[in-house]
Amino acid sequence: MPSFIRTNLIRNRTSATEVLTIDLPTQPISHVLISLSGYNATDETTLAELLAFLNSVTVADMGKTITSLHSEDLYGVNCYLYRRRPHLTQKIATDNATRTLGLVVPFGRRIFDGSECYPARKKGELTLTLDLTALGTSIDNGRLDVDCVQLPDANPTHYLRSRMATLAAPGATGDRDFELPLGAEMVMMQLRMTTFPTTSSHTYGVDKVSVKVDEVEHGYAAADVHGLIADGVFHVDGQSGDIAAAGNILPANQVWLDYDPHGDGQYLLDLKGKSSAKLTLEMGVNEATYLTMLERVSVSG
Repeated sequence: MPSFIRTNLIRNRTSATEVLTIDLPTQPISHVLISLSGYNATDETTLAELLAFLNSVTVADMGKTITSLHSEDLYGVNCYLYRRRPHLTQKIATDNATRTLGLVVPFGRRIFDGSECYPARKKGELTLTLDLTALGTSIDNGRLDVDCVQLPDANPTHYLRSRMATLAAPGATGDRDFELPLGAEMVMMQLRMTTFPTTSSHTYGVDKVSVKVDEVEHGYAAADVHGLIADGVFHVDGQSGDIAAAGNILPANQVWLDYDPHGDGQYLLDLKGKSSAKLTLEMGVNEATYLTMLERVSVSG
């Protein structure tokens, strides 16, 4: 019968501005769990303020990047994979009430999947790096906790790679191209825009999206951002807020290009053996855009 081992890697670490690197365990890893906690300072500590504690998460295997995400983008990845927003406790405004946010760093599309997780490595080969910022005046008594789930009996054939690219402002509105990495299967692409309308505006950082593989449109021929927003019903729950007066909540400025709508791999964008793959963004605003790519990678290379 398959088994798992859940271990605590970081416990009750006080909020600080630091770059923290630790060795991950050696057996196959399903996922890592990061908990960010703090006390309300006078009134509500917001989701965005908790996320600001964690700047970025990186997992590397002997220098090879497996995961590289900002906290906001990891939050969006969790929404996409698990079809609900990450758990955030205490939707109240009481001073000193504790709020805890949990985030999952995935190594497979499903948790506890022995066929799709990160393979065993020798001690010191696989590392987790957290870039952290001390919590500000809006949060008191910040702390960090990290757990890891290993699957000792797993013999994975694939794992999930999660990487973010910052696409600098192109210099003008209109079409801009981004060359996609080849050699794996694309599960999903996530766009986090700088401009996203809130009041008296229909302006988005990105208006339309298309994908071409070897110069042929594949999946998204000309997807309008409004349609991508409508797709959100397939990826996040109907939660109306994370605190009493939250207003917009994350991922308020994110949309997904989904190549695995059923989670069964039927529609994955296979970029193995291809000559070129290109994401084209029709920019509504001349600004930076954050692109997260989830790839299903063969363990055998």
